[in-house]
Amino acid sequence: MIISIFKKNYFFQLVLLVVLPLILWLPAFINPPQIITLGAMDMPLYNAMASGLSPYRELCTILAFVIMALGALALNYIFVYYELTRKNSYFPAFVYMLLFSCDYRLMTISSVLFANTIMIVAIKMFLQCYNKNEGLDQIFLTAFLGALSSLFFAPYILFMIWIWVGLLNFKIYKWRPIIVSILGMILPYLILMIIYYLENRLDLVISFFPQHFAVIPDTNVMTQPIQVVYMAYMLILVVAAVYFVLNYKNNQKLSVRKRISTMVLLLVFSLLPFAYCLATPVMSLVFAPSVAFVLTIFFFSIKRELYSTLFFSVWLVLTIAKIYINY
Repeated sequence: MIISIFKKNYFFQLVLLVVLPLILWLPAFINPPQIITLGAMDMPLYNAMASGLSPYRELCTILAFVIMALGALALNYIFVYYELTRKNSYFPAFVYMLLFSCDYRLMTISSVLFANTIMIVAIKMFLQCYNKNEGLDQIFLTAFLGALSSLFFAPYILFMIWIWVGLLNFKIYKWRPIIVSILGMILPYLILMIIYYLENRLDLVISFFPQHFAVIPDTNVMTQPIQVVYMAYMLILVVAAVYFVLNYKNNQKLSVRKRISTMVLLLVFSLLPFAYCLATPVMSLVFAPSVAFVLTIFFFSIKRELYSTLFFSVWLVLTIAKIYINY
């Protein structure tokens, strides 16, 4: 039924888009969780925000909900604008919000929340590169935003690999785009180092990279039963969704096929920062933009509405169970 609403009924999907996330976040609005800290993976821009906001747990939860909602709407706009998903449907935004609503502990600010929001803008810039001669401005901005997101959450620097492989996907083989992307990646860090230098904090300059990037991933996977069941079910859904996306791609025009491939590559390369988050509650959030895309195609491509409703209902039940078990 929910899938049908997002296919056909514009008004009621807006109601669902607002009401269901608010209901899921109700425990956090009543009793806000503590802000999430991830040790060395949290970077200076997030630490500066967290230190000022941590005493105000109610404000952090409200701010997180607003940022999540704005990011979801922006992502939905991008998919519609580039003809990746249906017009007049907010299902990608809905999926994105559900992914961020799957755990009570996530219903506050986190470095991944801010990093994901910046990456959504980076996705918009990068998808613009296709069909441009070189797209140097867009490539520079994409790399700059990707590096900026990593100044909130360190593992997001690994998305630079997605950008470089994505350039090959767009058949941009010249050397100048690679150089421009490297300059874009360096600039946010250069600005931060200059600020540290001007503040006479050379100790931070020296210790910055060993502290945040010479980090061995924690391989102790979270083994909470509901977490294992939830992640296993999401894995099944995403693998099936990728199969549907690849079939869906074959029926699209070339520009759409290239951009779909870029989103699938984003899903694949999300495994890199994911490897650093296995022992944290945020581990599934690094996939949020790309999973919102592939699950939208999956649920809309299933011909029998009964099956799509069943698959979605199981996901929703697991989401609710995960919220209240961790409450």
